[in-house]
Amino acid sequence: MEHTHTRATTVEQVRLVRSGHSTEYLGTLQLTAHHLTFTADTLELRIGYPQIHSAVLLRPPRLARRDSEQNARTYSAEELAAWALEGAISMRCHHFLFVTLRCVDVRALYDVFATVKQRACVASLAQLYAFDYGHSESGFDMRREFERQGVGAEGAGRFWRLSEINGGFQLCATYPALVGVPAKISDTTLTYAARYRSKSRLPVLSYLHANGASMTRASQPMVGLKQARSVQDEKLVEAILATSEPDGTPPRFKYEREHIIIDARPTTNAVANRAVGAGSENMDHYRRCRKEYLGIDNIHVMRDSLNKLAESLQHAPGAGVVARIQGSKSAWLGHIENILVGARSIVEAIDAGRHVLVHCSDGWDRTAQLTSLAQLCLDPHFRTLAGFATLVEKEWVAFGHQFTLRCGHLGHADRFRVTRASRRRSSSGGDSTSNVSSEPRDEPDPEDPAPPGLDALLQSGTTMFGRFASRALRGVQSRISSAIQAASDNLDDPDDVDPFFTEYPELQPDYMAPDAAATPQRRSNGFRLGRAKHDHETSPVFQQFLDCVFQLWVQHPTMFEFNERFLLDLFYHLHTAQFGTFLANNMKERAALGLAQRTASVWAWVRGRESEYKNPLYQGDASKRAVRVIVPNPKFVQYWSALFAGCDPAFAGECGSSGGSCGSSGVSCGSSSHARDALSLPPSSSSSAVVVAAGKEEESPTDSSNSTPPIDKLSIDDPLLSSNIWASSS
Repeated sequence: MEHTHTRATTVEQVRLVRSGHSTEYLGTLQLTAHHLTFTADTLELRIGYPQIHSAVLLRPPRLARRDSEQNARTYSAEELAAWALEGAISMRCHHFLFVTLRCVDVRALYDVFATVKQRACVASLAQLYAFDYGHSESGFDMRREFERQGVGAEGAGRFWRLSEINGGFQLCATYPALVGVPAKISDTTLTYAARYRSKSRLPVLSYLHANGASMTRASQPMVGLKQARSVQDEKLVEAILATSEPDGTPPRFKYEREHIIIDARPTTNAVANRAVGAGSENMDHYRRCRKEYLGIDNIHVMRDSLNKLAESLQHAPGAGVVARIQGSKSAWLGHIENILVGARSIVEAIDAGRHVLVHCSDGWDRTAQLTSLAQLCLDPHFRTLAGFATLVEKEWVAFGHQFTLRCGHLGHADRFRVTRASRRRSSSGGDSTSNVSSEPRDEPDPEDPAPPGLDALLQSGTTMFGRFASRALRGVQSRISSAIQAASDNLDDPDDVDPFFTEYPELQPDYMAPDAAATPQRRSNGFRLGRAKHDHETSPVFQQFLDCVFQLWVQHPTMFEFNERFLLDLFYHLHTAQFGTFLANNMKERAALGLAQRTASVWAWVRGRESEYKNPLYQGDASKRAVRVIVPNPKFVQYWSALFAGCDPAFAGECGSSGGSCGSSGVSCGSSSHARDALSLPPSSSSSAVVVAAGKEEESPTDSSNSTPPIDKLSIDDPLLSSNIWASSS
């Protein structure tokens, strides 16, 4: 029987436990069109379906149908209820909230899981909450922003113009309709130059500094193994460099390579892309330029890093507190440091009057991170609330960051897994689902160890191959063991028939809807990848950008108009699908969906709460009198505990009397009135970060223009501070 209707809307007597906490709530679960709402005596938790990163349904162990004397076994209502509570739904949310749900009715538990999966995995963006929430304008105007920077005005700006060559997105589907290009370059030259760049993302203006230096952005050139070149692309880059010359003409006898082409990728990745027809610039054809590789890893490495960190958070004793060894395995702080190093190189070059061209592979992930951070450092306007909104709209929305793919707004069916609880109960009496991970783990199975002889041989090796082979063997054994267990659970035993997947066909791993089954599918040669393509494209790119902004905010606390709560709220709404700002993959898709006319802008929502996002230490008047350039310090990278704490305002009752801080992390939950507005909003949290520099804790640096009292030194294992001198008093 095929079920297309909603299986559950309201379920009574549901038990909820938050990971890392012992309090168990008993209440009612309601599944509305866009949210999962749990209500108890002292708790009201609301989670949007797009906020659910993944979930695991832990089915109770099989019931014995016969007793020891082979007679038919009967169970009382109490025994069935206790048996049902051995099952659970374990959910991981994008804002690092981990909750476990149990129910005395096992069928209701299954219905809840099926309904959540159905509503979290949708086929179209039009089914998301943003299209029902309302409408408001962003207030962003690309032409007005470029004119503010001086494009077309006196000075160096007269050598630039705004071209409408991409009107209707005919030239590049992922670029805005209006682009800034050198005034001496015709639209015909731009058309030919675009053919040489991946996805036709040719070099265009991102930012024009007050000293005439420019920052342009692009994608990788299509060099290939034959070392192809484009005269039009070279001419375009040369014209960009000439915009800082007195007459806008390239000098004939000046060969110093003072300007920079930034390739954000590791060198090996850039070289390897030649095999697929791409690669990096041949500097023999780009005069007066030198190239720098930044070594920032790709989206897949970043996704794996965050998953490792989330795994540590899920099993941490307190919200947001991660042991040093667990944090180091994820390498999250190392990635943040690499991005800040790249931003610093760009800032120093442009401040010295040199032009910088930034690209990665396609120019919408690492490129957006670097150009945005560099502009934050170079221009005080972007460090205001209005300026930051302009920066995100320009560098991320208009220039085609793939929000839908990177954030996974449409949901991923592969992340909703079904498993079965073991018949063996935990001897510690703890939560039997506490070790249920929402992501597959390549770790050894303690009940199915490797053969002692082979494992000892592999472990005894000191070479890199020996260590790699050992990990690979254990990963393969874990997968085989899991596959055997899953197969044994799904076998139809004549004496113990399992009708689960007959009743719930949509929960099968390879389930295909009837309408999709009628469509011919491309099949592989008998091998199925473990992750769907759209899931393979998810990555915390924008989250990393916000994390880097937080690092700058901590290092220069008087130079930003906004506070930490502003960044936390943006991260929260990145995954709520409440606003059209963070939906779609490019401007062409946004125009086709009518997002500007049918959805609300997060910036209009922010403008209504500006007083709550103000930084009391901000020196606005001083910033307006002169250009104030700030420089990132990559040596001081902090673990952003407020972001990873997973503290939801709904759990304010667990905070005790410590000023409204959640758990042991000391993250403030903020006011309940703000939390209940529109959606349950993230906490107003104080900075409770740990400074990591050269493997040891250091005091956080303060702004050079203002001396502020230093905070106490912390270790990652210590309970984090509940307040900070830089926190907003809103």
